[in-house]
Amino acid sequence: MPAPIVKIEGSSDDRKSINPGRKTGLFLACPTASGKMNFTIGMGFGRAMASQTLPECPFRFTIHVEVQKRPVDYARNMIVKAFMESDDDWLVMVDEDQILPDNWWHLCTVSDADIVGALTPVWVSNMDPETMLRVNNYGVDDQNRCYNLPAPDDSVKQPYRVPIVGTGLIAIRRRVFAPKPSGLGDSPFYFTFMDDRKIRGGEDVNFSVDANRAGFTLAVHPGVRSDHLKEIPLSQVESYYRARKAAELAGKEITPEQRVSIG
Repeated sequence: MPAPIVKIEGSSDDRKSINPGRKTGLFLACPTASGKMNFTIGMGFGRAMASQTLPECPFRFTIHVEVQKRPVDYARNMIVKAFMESDDDWLVMVDEDQILPDNWWHLCTVSDADIVGALTPVWVSNMDPETMLRVNNYGVDDQNRCYNLPAPDDSVKQPYRVPIVGTGLIAIRRRVFAPKPSGLGDSPFYFTFMDDRKIRGGEDVNFSVDANRAGFTLAVHPGVRSDHLKEIPLSQVESYYRARKAAELAGKEITPEQRVSIG
């Protein structure tokens, strides 16, 4: 596991990286092609706006919902342009299918990183059955191909570097969007395609590659975990596989019904 960037132990430590003389501006944005947001995002946005006037709250917030813009790279670039018209310090994007955790703001407290992703479970269908559930952050192999990383062990508490972050729940410092060549500009998200229009690289991968080339630091905060809202929460699938693996290691017989059940 890569070395931690900054130690995170609780709200008091988190606030050490926040300027005490000025409330840090967080621009909270949701790209929603369907025009809908789940309850946790709406509640999280509402709580943010309600708390910003409290003296103990170190943040001020701007809320932005980008509705029915397709494809997603265009929607993200529209959000970046709106963010750059504000004077906020961090852009926080959460996708419409994410469960927004209460501690999402911890992403903006990693002092030595420019781009910080949360841990979000994803289903990788081309993996072995026992490893299909991964997270939306990536490693790079010897052939320069990216692959979804497994979830870190529960003992990992401190933020760590990764070469590529997913964009399901992500925080990005303002300087990342500075004009080129010092930054990536205000349209940094794009897909790349093969000749037959098959996707070669998603907007998250291309964004991360360009950010690395520009010298920015990418990290994951393992304490910020955002579930992925599908027909069932993918974290339930993870719990199922952990329980099944533990039973097998204990020598318990697993029936065919148990192997296919996630109830």
